[in-house]
Amino acid sequence: MYATLARPALRAGLYLLCAGAWLLLLGTGLASVLGLLLLSALLIFFLERRHRLGREHLRQGLRRTSQQLEQAQRDAALGNWEYDRTFAWSPGARRILGDTTEDDLEGLLNRFHPADRGHLQRGLEALLQQGTDLAVNARLNLPSNQQTVWLALRGEAQDNGRAFGTLQDISSQKRDEEALRASELRFRQLFEQTPRIAVQGYDRQRRVIYWNHASEQLYGYTVEQAMGRRLEELIIPPAMRAQVVADINNWMIGGQSLPASELTLQRRDGSPVTVFSSHLLLRNLNNQLELYCVDIDFSALKYARDALRQSENRYQELLDTLEKRTSQPQPAGREPS
Repeated sequence: MYATLARPALRAGLYLLCAGAWLLLLGTGLASVLGLLLLSALLIFFLERRHRLGREHLRQGLRRTSQQLEQAQRDAALGNWEYDRTFAWSPGARRILGDTTEDDLEGLLNRFHPADRGHLQRGLEALLQQGTDLAVNARLNLPSNQQTVWLALRGEAQDNGRAFGTLQDISSQKRDEEALRASELRFRQLFEQTPRIAVQGYDRQRRVIYWNHASEQLYGYTVEQAMGRRLEELIIPPAMRAQVVADINNWMIGGQSLPASELTLQRRDGSPVTVFSSHLLLRNLNNQLELYCVDIDFSALKYARDALRQSENRYQELLDTLEKRTSQPQPAGREPS
């Protein structure tokens, strides 16, 4: 508080001193103007104090905003940078880069993995020389016994060869993506090695993106023949196509899911094939919907059921025939044959 009052009081005191000396030189009586001088001094004091309080309040606000921004950047593993013939790094950027002191392009490039330097260099040169926005992901050049650190560098060009941008530690995201890719690989290997379970994957437009070996055997299309073609063009009988497309589209916009059920689909040669089909809707790394169908060939089971039904029908017909014959009256003296 005292520091806030000192400078306004000093200005008011100097004003009184200078004004009093000036009046003495003019020979004017102090009594007649003393009140005006005091009022003027007080006005100067309060105006100066208000000005300084406003500046202090603004300074504190900027300090709080800067601290909040720095905390947000720390939580998001984010930093910012500027370039004007040399690089200037924010505290957050220095933490991410390992308290780097390099301020030139060559020094920055040397901090990144040799396999990523060329891509990063081309991106930075395009930013600084052509004004092209920078969007590059690259690894830091760290010892082999340390965990890989991935950074996302973003930048925009300004006038006169200047630029500004951000860098962010995306190592956690990269590890999650790698784990997801490994999981997807295991998923594909599992179904590739399962000979009697046909699995197909389709994109948002029902185009084939995955077709395992069992699907080749079941439906008669090779992977090359199936990839990129629509579900309804391959295995859906013409009479079912419109309804199947409508049901899938409705599911993808949040409607009722497709229940697992026994279906009669068609092979490449047009012959019917009975399957028990289950359906699963997933999102890929790009947050796009994908439909997966898992089909089990029920043709043998259907054949067995049909054969059993025919056998039961023949048996029932035989029983009916015997019942009719035994119920008919027999001629006297003859035994039923």
